[in-house]
Amino acid sequence: MKPTIRSARVPSLLALLALSGAAAAPSLNITLVFDPAGPWDKATNEAAGSGLERAVRDHGMPFSTVTATDTADILRQVRAAARTGSTLVIASGRDSAAPLTAAAREFPSVRFVGVDALPGGPNTAGLRFREQEGAFLAGFLAAAATSTRVLGVIATEGDVVARKYQAGFQAGVAFACPNCRVLSAALPRKGDMVAASTLARKQFAQGADIVLAAVGANNRGVVTAATAVQCLRAGSLPAGVRFQANPYAKVPRGEPYRAECRGETRPVFAIVTESNLDSEGDSDVDRKTLNHTLTSVVKRADNAVYTLVSEVAKGKSWRAGERAFGLENAGMELSLGDFNQALIPGDIKVKLQKVQKMIVTGLVKVPTQ
Repeated sequence: MKPTIRSARVPSLLALLALSGAAAAPSLNITLVFDPAGPWDKATNEAAGSGLERAVRDHGMPFSTVTATDTADILRQVRAAARTGSTLVIASGRDSAAPLTAAAREFPSVRFVGVDALPGGPNTAGLRFREQEGAFLAGFLAAAATSTRVLGVIATEGDVVARKYQAGFQAGVAFACPNCRVLSAALPRKGDMVAASTLARKQFAQGADIVLAAVGANNRGVVTAATAVQCLRAGSLPAGVRFQANPYAKVPRGEPYRAECRGETRPVFAIVTESNLDSEGDSDVDRKTLNHTLTSVVKRADNAVYTLVSEVAKGKSWRAGERAFGLENAGMELSLGDFNQALIPGDIKVKLQKVQKMIVTGLVKVPTQ
């Protein structure tokens, strides 16, 4: 078995706490268990770690982190944390539900929390997300930005979260553009970036100019395809598809794009999910020119972890079961930053804000499948 990767308490944070005079909750000792993707996965693990660090800065408490070497090791690390004095054990990743449930039965006085997972037991809580809400906004944006009225989705067969992203995206497209068409494809297994890229290229060839990647390795696969294809050409569009708009005519292009995409062309884009990967589409390393990642549907696991840890640190009553995070409580969001500033104009941002309000107030019901 590979050695366990365990990190010590972060000295810089502890020094900061000492200087600020923040007082630790007397009985609160936290361990965060990362899944095998590790703490710098640019996804749920990294966000969970960021949320915990923010809570430590604000409230002060001893903490440690550990990375499981494989799925089976999650249970070993959760048990070890409970045995060695942790009173709150957090595990990140969808594979953590069963290990947390098992450990919760063995250590009834310890609280266990799953990030993106729902363990069972009165001393457990699950921080889960309404991915479909963020995806609805992405679909609305894609419908407003498309030049062909053909969009695409790359998902994974049997993946519940991917299905939520797909359902929300399709509903958002239909809400903004009833005449738009969404192509769908699914990988037979998770983690195949090459296959995701191949499917995305196929959808671009079918006239889709914006493709959503629904979780996992699909993200980089679709971004890789978008940066390689770069554009659709009028002369190569399939039967029944034509350019109907040119929303990015005034956005500056980098030299590689200008060299490759001459004549009547339109750019292609990826939309990624889970974390902010807008920079991945900046193929010419110039934020002022066209970026092939239109936006990211960001799962704010940092806010979810911060919220729960803060409640415990303040001595609030424990609430077992699912804690849902969506647009209403900063659990999901679209990235709107430097990399896509030129791609999402002010009037579209205003419309997105209005649609978000409609979702939050319940005026728009977003499907999950």
